[in-house]
Amino acid sequence: MPAKRPILIAGAGIGGLTLAIALARKRLPAIVFERAPVLEEIGAGLQIPPNASRLLDGFGLGPALDEAGMRPGEARMLDGRADRLIAQMPLGRDAEERWSAPYRMIHRAALQKILVEAAQKAGVEIRLGAEFSDVAETDKGVTASFRTASGNETVDACALVGSDGARSAVRTKLGGGDLVFSGHLAWRAVTKFSARNEVSIWLGPRAHLVTYPLDKSGMLNVVVCTPGSERPEDEHENAAKMRALFRDWCSPVRTLIDASEFGAPWPLYDGIPKHMGKGAITLIGDAAHPIQPHMAQGAALAIEDAVVLSARLAKMPSDPARAFRSYETDRAERVRAVQATSRRNGELFRMSGLGAMARNGMLRALGPKAMMTQMDWVYGYRAG
Repeated sequence: MPAKRPILIAGAGIGGLTLAIALARKRLPAIVFERAPVLEEIGAGLQIPPNASRLLDGFGLGPALDEAGMRPGEARMLDGRADRLIAQMPLGRDAEERWSAPYRMIHRAALQKILVEAAQKAGVEIRLGAEFSDVAETDKGVTASFRTASGNETVDACALVGSDGARSAVRTKLGGGDLVFSGHLAWRAVTKFSARNEVSIWLGPRAHLVTYPLDKSGMLNVVVCTPGSERPEDEHENAAKMRALFRDWCSPVRTLIDASEFGAPWPLYDGIPKHMGKGAITLIGDAAHPIQPHMAQGAALAIEDAVVLSARLAKMPSDPARAFRSYETDRAERVRAVQATSRRNGELFRMSGLGAMARNGMLRALGPKAMMTQMDWVYGYRAG
C-alpha cells in the first residue's frame, strides 16, 4: 500500500481513534477527519468491559485508563420501587482473573483524550473542523470530500472508513438507509453523589436507571432509559414526563433523579444497515451497528471493530476492498448476537407485574457464579 495514499477515517470518536492507533501500530498510514472544531465532552460516561479493556491494554493504555477512571467492585441489580437487592455479579479481581482483563468505568471525554494522545504519539494526523460530505470510488481507491472553514477539501486515499456515529453521513452515501428507532430514549447526566464503587441497575415498570462512578473525585454517571419519541417536540415537557415515571420509585432513586441535570435525551437505535460497505469504503461502531446500551457494549464493539479491521488490512494491504468484506463478514454474527442480547436485557429490565416477579426469581436463583458464566461469551471474546 503506497504510503502517500492513506486510509481516511471520518469521525474522531472511540472507534475512529482506536482504528487510527491500531493502523499506526501496523505501519498503515491514516488520517482522522472530525467535523467538530474542538473535541469536547459528549455523552458523559461509559463502561469498558473486559473484551474491550483487554484490547486497550494491548496498546499500552491500561495505566492511563486506571488513572483517569475507576474499576467497579461489582454490578448490582435492584428493585427500583422496593429498594431491594435482586442479584449481584463480581466485577473486581474475580472478573479480571476470569476474563484476563479488568472491567473499567470512565468519562467519555477522558477516554477520548487518552486515545487522541496515543494517536498523535503514533504519528496519526487528526484534522478538526472537517465534516465528511462525499466520496467517490476510483481506480486507486477513493476520493473523499470534507467541508472545512476554508472551503471544500478533497483527499485521494486508498480507502475510507466511516466512524461517524448512528446518524452516519458515510452510511447515507453508501445507501445504507435509516436504522430502526427502538422506541426508547436515554437520558444522561453526571452528578456529585455519594455512591458505592459499583454498577447499579435499578429495574422497574417501563423504565430503568443505571449508575456508576466515573473517577476518583466522586462523579457519578446516571443513565435513565424510558419510552419516548425519536424527535420530541418539547424537551422540558418530555423531561417532566420522564421524572413522572419515577414518582412511585424508592427514595434513593427519586433523590438521585432530582439531583441530576439531564440534557436532551438520546434516541436509541438498533440494527445493521443494508450496506455496511462497498468497494474501498466500510463502517465501524455506531455507524455500522448502533446498539441499545443494556449490555454496555456500544464502545466495546467499536473498539473490537477497529482491531479486527486493522488486522484484516494488515493481511491484505494492497486490497482494502477485500479486507473490508472480510472484516464485515467476520463481525456480522458477533454484532447481531450482542445486539439481540442487549435488546432482550432492556425488555427484562422494564418488566412489571408477574413478569417482573418471575425475572427477579430467576436472577436470584442464578447466583453470582452462574451470572459470570453467562457473560463468558461476551467478556471472554478475543477480537483480532
